[in-house]
Amino acid sequence: MPSDQSQKVQLGCGTLILIALIVLFFSNGGNRGSNTDLENKIRDLSKEVHQLRSSIESQTQEIHVLQSKLDELKSR
Repeated sequence: MPSDQSQKVQLGCGTLILIALIVLFFSNGGNRGSNTDLENKIRDLSKEVHQLRSSIESQTQEIHVLQSKLDELKSR
């Protein structure tokens, strides 16, 4: 591999969720008694992930529509 070529790392949604859960778990180490607080944070995080997935789905559909329009214009 040439030395001038850089390597890129991409993290998927699942990896980012796992990292967030690990951070939440270990950052709450001093508050062992507040499991409901941690559960609420996890529930909120889950809702946010669901919203992100919906947004991604919507944007993907929009990209497909725009790509179809672009292909149609190129064929003229």
